[in-house]
This record gives sequence, C-alpha cells and structure tokens, in this order.
Amino acid sequence: MKLVERDCDLAEIHGVLDAVAGGRGATALVEGPPGIGKTAVLAAAGEHARGFGIEVLGSVGGELEQDLPFAIVRQLFEPPLRAASAARSAELLAGAAGLAAPVFGHHDDQRAQGDVVYGLYWLCANLAESRPLLLVVDDVHWADGASLRFLSHLSRRIADLPVLLLLAGRPGPVLDRLVGGALGGVAPHVIRLRTLSDEAVGVLVRRDLSADADDEFCRACAAATGGNPFLLAEALTNLRENGTRPVAAEAHRIGHMRADAISRAVLARVARLGPDAVRFARALAVLETAAEPRHVAALAGLSVTAAATAADGLAREAVVTATHPVCFVHPLVRTAVYLDSSSLLRASEHKRAARLLAEDRADAEQFAPHLLAAEPESDPWVVDSLHAAAVSALGRGAPESAADYLRRARAEPPPLDRRGPLAAMHGRVLGMAAHTVDAEEVLREAIALTEPLIDRIQLAFELGGLLLQAGRAAEAAKTAELARGLIAGHEDDLPVAMYAAAAGLDLLTLKPPAAVLDRLEGVASRLTGASDADRLLLSTLAFGAVASGLRPATEVAALAERAAEGPIPTHEGWILVNYASAALGLTDRDTEALALLDRGLDASSKLGDVWNFRYLSMLRSHTAWYAGRLVEAEGDARTALDEVAGEPSRPHAPLAAAMLVDALVERGRLDEAQQVLEDHGISDRRPTDTIIMHFIPVARGRLRLRQNKPAEALADLLEVGRFLVSAGYVNPGFAEWRTDAVQAHLALGQTSAAVELARENLELARAFGARRCIARALRVVAMVEPREHRLGRLAEAIELLADSPAELERANCLIAYGSALRRFGQRNQALDPLRHGLDLATRCGADALAESARQELRQAGARPRRDAIHGREALTSSELAVARLAADGATNRAIAQKLFLSMRTVETHLTNTYGKLMISGRAQLRAAIAYPENS
Repeated sequence: MKLVERDCDLAEIHGVLDAVAGGRGATALVEGPPGIGKTAVLAAAGEHARGFGIEVLGSVGGELEQDLPFAIVRQLFEPPLRAASAARSAELLAGAAGLAAPVFGHHDDQRAQGDVVYGLYWLCANLAESRPLLLVVDDVHWADGASLRFLSHLSRRIADLPVLLLLAGRPGPVLDRLVGGALGGVAPHVIRLRTLSDEAVGVLVRRDLSADADDEFCRACAAATGGNPFLLAEALTNLRENGTRPVAAEAHRIGHMRADAISRAVLARVARLGPDAVRFARALAVLETAAEPRHVAALAGLSVTAAATAADGLAREAVVTATHPVCFVHPLVRTAVYLDSSSLLRASEHKRAARLLAEDRADAEQFAPHLLAAEPESDPWVVDSLHAAAVSALGRGAPESAADYLRRARAEPPPLDRRGPLAAMHGRVLGMAAHTVDAEEVLREAIALTEPLIDRIQLAFELGGLLLQAGRAAEAAKTAELARGLIAGHEDDLPVAMYAAAAGLDLLTLKPPAAVLDRLEGVASRLTGASDADRLLLSTLAFGAVASGLRPATEVAALAERAAEGPIPTHEGWILVNYASAALGLTDRDTEALALLDRGLDASSKLGDVWNFRYLSMLRSHTAWYAGRLVEAEGDARTALDEVAGEPSRPHAPLAAAMLVDALVERGRLDEAQQVLEDHGISDRRPTDTIIMHFIPVARGRLRLRQNKPAEALADLLEVGRFLVSAGYVNPGFAEWRTDAVQAHLALGQTSAAVELARENLELARAFGARRCIARALRVVAMVEPREHRLGRLAEAIELLADSPAELERANCLIAYGSALRRFGQRNQALDPLRHGLDLATRCGADALAESARQELRQAGARPRRDAIHGREALTSSELAVARLAADGATNRAIAQKLFLSMRTVETHLTNTYGKLMISGRAQLRAAIAYPENS
C-alpha cells in the first residue's frame, strides 16, 4: 500500500541508494518518535532497493534483545550465511572475514581469538562484492552494545563499500549517543519524519474508515492523534469497533484518542478476549520477539491449543501478528501490555522465563537477558547461568555483554567462594571492553576478595598493566610495589610468566635495572626457552639489558635471538615482539629485528587487531629509522597514527608522533615535523614518567636543534638524560640523547661540557659493544677533538661499519669524514667518501644529509648528481608499504586486510606506484623496489 506524505523522505533515501549502486557507501538515519512510520519507510526503501538489484538484509532492535551479544548483527548476516552453499559460505568467510565466525556460534566457549568486528566488516565487504547491499536496522536505539561497535566500525569505513547502512530510531539521549558516540561523529544522512498534515490524515480516514468522512471529523482525528500514523490507525480501529459515524456531529468523541487512551484501548481489546488471551499477551510481552509458541504457552500456563486460540483472537484484534513467529504489531502495543503489571511481578515472570528456557536446553546467552531483569535472590543457579553466558559472550567477541552478565551475577550475590573469581573475571572483561575506570575499581576489589596468593599477584600485575596503558605510571608503579610485597618470600613458587610480568612492569616504570636483571637471569638459567612464557621472559631480560647497557651486546643479542625463535604467541605476543625487536635492532641485527616486527604485524593483521598493528607499526618505524630506511620509518609512523574519523585517540599516539618527527627531521622536513608536534600535543616539555616515553623529548630536542634552537634542545635532552641515568638506564644506543646534546653544547659555545659528554658517550658505547653505537659515538667525539685526532676517529667509525647494514650511520660517518678532509685541504681525497655518503643518504631517504653532502661536493669542486624523480626513492611511504606486499604476491584484498586499508586505497597506491617506477604491473615490482644486498 502506498505511503501517504512520505514521497520526499523516500526520494532522499533513493538518492543515497543511487550513490551506493555506483559504489559509494553511506550511512542514513530515519529519525522520528514512536508510531511515526519509520518501519513503513524502511520497508518501502527495501522494496525500492530490491527493484534495482540491491540485496537487502534487515534487523530490528528489541528492549530485551539489547542484552544479547551481536543480536542485530546476527539478524543481518545469519540468513545469507545459512542460505549459502558450503562453497559460497567459505567464500563469504574467507580471509579476514573468518574472524567473524565466532559471532555465529563457531567458537569453543573461550575468548574469541581475533577482532570479530574487523571480521564482520570484511564479511560485509564480501557480501557486497557481487552486488550492492542495503543493511536495515530498525529500532536502532535498542541495539546491543556489541552490534553498536560493529555499526560504528562500519559507518566510519563505509564510503569505500557499495553498502548503505540504513538506521531508524527514536529521537532522544540514546539516539544522540549513537550518532555522537557509536557512529563517532560520522554525520549520517538524517531523514526526520514529520507528522502527517491534516490533509494526509483526511486521506487515511477516508481510505481506512469511510470514504464519506466529513472534513471536520478528519480534522478532529488529526488534532487528537497529532498526525501520528500509528495512533491514527489505533484510533480508527477503536472508532470502527464503537460504531462511530465519521460526521461532524461525532467529532467531539475523538478528543480523548491520545497515546494513553490508545494504551487503554489496546488493553481493553485484549481483556475482551478473555483470561487466556490476557495471559498469552503478558507472556509474549515478557518473552518478546525471540519467543517460540511452546515457550509462550508454557509461561502463560496454557496448553498449546489454548495458546493458539488466544493468539488467533489477538491477531484478529490487531494486537499481534498472524505470522510466525508471533509478535506484537508494534512496540507501543507490546509496551502497553508489558507495563500492565507491577515491576515485581514482571521480574518474577522474567526469572520463570529463564528457568523455562533453561529446561528446554536453551543456551545460557538466550535466557541471560531475563536474568538481568529478575530480582537478586542469592540463587546459585542464576550465578552459574550468568557466568556461563559471560563465557559464551566472550567466545563471540562481545565483552560488553559479558560485563553486564558478570555485574548482575555479582549482584545476586554469589556464594562467598565465588566472589573473588567472578570479580577478577569482571575486571578483566571491563578492561577488554575499554571501560578502564570501572575495570580498575573492580580489579582492586578482586584483589581484596581473592584468596590464592598466585591469583592475587596476577591480578596486581594486570591492574598495573591497565594503569600503565592509561598513562598513569605513578599508580602503576605503586601497584608493582604491591605485587612485589605479595611475592616476597614466595619467589620459588611463581610461574615463569609472572616473573616476566613483574620484570616488565619494573622496567617500564624505571625501577633500578640491576636487581631486575639479576632476578631474571636466575630464572632464565633454568629455562629451555621452548614455551611462550620462557620466550617472553628471555625477551624481557634482553630488553632490560639493552636499555640499561649492563650486559654486552653479544649477550643481549643471544637472548633476543632465543626469544624470537618460534611463532608469535596469540596473547601478549606484542610484548615479546616489542622487547626482542628492540634488543635485536640495538645490537646491529636490523634485518632480524625488522623481520620479527613484520611477523608480529602479520599476526596482528590475521587477528584483525588494529590496536596492536598500530603499536607494532610504531616500533617498526623506530627500528627502520635505526636501519636507515627512512621512507619506511615515515610510513610506519603514519600507519601507527592513522585514525578513522571519530575513533578515540590511542595511548601510543604521542610516541608514534615522536617516531614520525624523527623520520621527518632526517628527511629535512622540519616544518612538517613541527606541525606533527603541535597536532599531537607534544610541542611543550612535560615530565617523563616511563622508560619508553623518553623518545618524545629526545625527538623534540633533535627537531629544536635543527631549527637552530640549541638552548631549547639542550634543556629537553639534558632533562631526559638526568631522568634515565638516575634510574640506571645508560646505554647510548637505547637512548640517544647524548649525540644531539653534544651538538647543542657546541652550538652554545659550551665546549668543555660537549667534550665531557662526548667522551662519556664513547666510553659507554664501547662498554656495550654494538658497532653502530660505537661508530656514532666516534663521529660525535670527532666533533669535539683536536684536528689531529678527528680523521682517525672518523676512519675508525667507517671501518667498523664497512660491512654493516647501518646505512644511515655509515652515510653520516662518510660525509663527516669527507667534510673533514675537505676542510683540511685534501679535496681530492674527500670526493670518494662524499659521493659514497651521498649515495647512501639518498638511498636511505635522508634528504637533509644528502643535501649537506651535495654542498660539500660543490665546495670540493665536484658536480653532485641530481635527485632521482623515479624509482623507489620517489614513492611515498604508503605506496612503498603497499608495493612491498604486492611484490610478495599478495592480492589487493589481502593487502587491504593486512594494512587495514580500503580496497580503493590499495588500487590508488598501486596505480601511482607503477607510474613512478615506470613499470607496467606487479611482475616487475620486486626488482624495482629491492634493497641492495647488504641492507
């Protein structure tokens, strides 16, 4: 039946659908109060879409179902998955889409192993590959939290998919939070449905009541119902039942037909059908849309035949539908019936419903929403059921639902011996759901409630890690002290993983490293290194040793190599990769460090874990910077900082910004680096409170030095130096503040301070024993020593790096050596090192260093070559990242999934890359972007 006065609204939706059919996705929101006709508009939009070959998938939010994990998502995607053949189903769940399988029940009641929301995005992309897609979500204000997380993810990335996400909801705080929070500020196309005009009401009155209705009678109907289509339909039903004539003389009878009167009229219609109909309707209101007829009958205390008779009568009275499954014709009707009893009675009925479903072998998740609505009664069965539902929700990747179930289980309350374990699980789940403040409170409570010592220590470490990730290092350090107090006297009883956790927290919060290393070495001596826990401890030991410089580079490298052997652990693998890659990179094993980081990134992308992917990209940026791969360093840092509109900033963003600043400074783009500092709020000095945060003031100091602000640079560098040295972290390879501080001292005319610091730097570098670290220290010493020693220092540095992959440092040493030769009047001898240094600097992407080499060559009387405008050096960092994967044989879809990009972005990058490399396609990529053998 044609809708009345909705042509403009539908035309707006049709316009968006036209864009979707052309490949450009969008989100649209139909907004209006209850009964305004949102569902009818969605249905009409769906019919229009089907006519143009667009596949339509629909779902409806429900008051009770908002407590079911991924209820909306499952309504959308389960039908096409069930209807698909085995081969088609495998296609739909191929690649990253396979991460979504736990949502649909393919899990083993443990925590989902990957980001199911990321998998759902690719499931949606796979469905839309054959034809455009319309996803309809009615009553979105009742959507469950896990589904909202997916809708949020999809809406931010939908522009690159031929998909329209069409939502409908009631205006108010819930919908405002949806648009401003869940949709992350992404502005949807909003269609606000207006009430019907008097003329439109007249059309409906004459169509549905009497073609001869008087104008005054129609106007009275419009005034009484406010032009609300549902209220008008209910009023007309009541008028028909009462035999009201649609004439002007009867218009006064219509004034009472308002919302509250409509509810009374619905209840009166139900009551007229007798007690069986009343009981059936109330049972259906409790069970809501997921109800099977036998469940409604059992809850109502009716036989199946009596229930069917009651349902038939209610359908004739337009209270419920005549279709299967039986449901109310409108949420307002269900609300009227549901609220026609006391809250205590409703709570009791919900618990009865839960028992009934459990006895029928329903999964705990199915009846858990009823237990949420029941009154606490210290019932162990309720606690057990809610715990089982929480475990199942975690298996689907829905920590939001699991947290709700556990909160209610703890309110029951559980028996005394269950309170500690449930609180511990609740705190962990809240952390997974990113409710940090609540997680902290519950974890503290769990520590107090937990009896087994090992469990209490583990919870203390978890709380410390949570606080550290939230940027509250001082509180994390206090929690570490609590853990150490619990450990005292029980050291021999701890599992290996706990030693690693304790040491990691100590190192990150700058506890004296000597004692930490001694404890770890005592444990490491007993390890085989075969288990994930063993490897994590070895990586922690390697990191502590490399950061402090308390062990020689050869020992550190051996530890890191043992830790890196084997697959990346699923849980806490990012910690192992973090620690071991840092140790490998700082001991002149750049190739191994980058390979380990790439393995970690690959593991994160396979799990759809964008957060760990961004974090490891940040670490890879720093390692690539060390290795002299500055284009990659810039690209990795930008990947780490890449944010989709509306998503919350990540805790590591300031660190990633510092990595990007380092890369941009080496590339000579100082204005851009300054803008990065300002954009990420790290342009001003702030106290450093954890070991890893020292990279921010060091990067800022380097930039200030290149901006000819040596005093500001020195203040940053000396402050971070005091911070690290006082804590015992002195390795100049780990924290390179001394190199630039020497130059700042010299720029300020503070020669004696520069000499003292440069010599200390060289002494520490020789003690550690890494060649690149020593070479850099020799280059810095050469700046402050007399002329007769300068060339010798630089020659020694070049000799150390003769077969090293440290191309950037080698370029620095060669150019410094050539410059010194020129200044000492040896122009001809200066040309070879300057040219070699220029080649290396250009290959690294170190534009500022390359330009200084060109100037030296000009002053030496040579003509330096021009910059390459084609080849690998011409690629942007993002283009190079895509090209590297394509060269290895990855498809566009695989590249998009691995790098968390859209297919369209991948295609654009490859097109640009082919043009810059002057090649015709993928077959030529590997040779065109290959690094030299010694890199």
